[in-house]
Amino acid sequence: MLLGSGEFEPWTEEVERAAVGGADPRVVVLPTASAPEGDAVFERWGRMGLEHYAAMGWPATVLPVKTREDAEREDLASELQGAGLVFFSGGNPKHLGTTIEGTALWAALLGALDAGAVFAGCSAGAMVASQSRVQARERRTRTSWTFGLGLVPHVSFGVHWDRMSKIPGLRWWVTSRIPDASWFVGIDERTAIVGDGERWVVHGSGGAMVVHEGERRTYRAGERFETAVEV
Repeated sequence: MLLGSGEFEPWTEEVERAAVGGADPRVVVLPTASAPEGDAVFERWGRMGLEHYAAMGWPATVLPVKTREDAEREDLASELQGAGLVFFSGGNPKHLGTTIEGTALWAALLGALDAGAVFAGCSAGAMVASQSRVQARERRTRTSWTFGLGLVPHVSFGVHWDRMSKIPGLRWWVTSRIPDASWFVGIDERTAIVGDGERWVVHGSGGAMVVHEGERRTYRAGERFETAVEV
């Protein structure tokens, strides 16, 4: 579940319930991407997450992962075991990626996903689901603007996509860096996509622009699209 913006707001409840398929999961919230902005901001995002999930009736925990040292702590990583939804909120995508990549937390996250947990990310949290630099190099992708960790190895995700249209040329510059062999999905603010890496459905008030092999199309709430892996 990837959001362009608007985590922990009332509109996301419907999306989250759809993502977990009617279950009542235990949620783990990681405001890691906001850590460079200071403890007060980090704690505010954590508090917002707890209040949001309490209102939904879902048990939730905030993990105090701010640095790579935190991400290597086995006691924190073990909190992901048995989680049904792992939520990475917004902030600095580069900090988030470099903090968790290759750590005990990352290994625990992959284990939780293999066990059926839902990965959820907003803004920076959505961007890290993108193809990794290694995967991008294999596809000859220039990705100086992407900090993906490869959860979806053939797609790069953009966020705040409708806001980017207010800066002339910015959306063209971003999409021009994606080669024909890859996919790009730009997610508007207060908009989410839910899927399995290849098949997706759009939720929220905006759209998701899909770019592939020079073609682009925008999908709205309730519409489905695919980002198929090329054989």
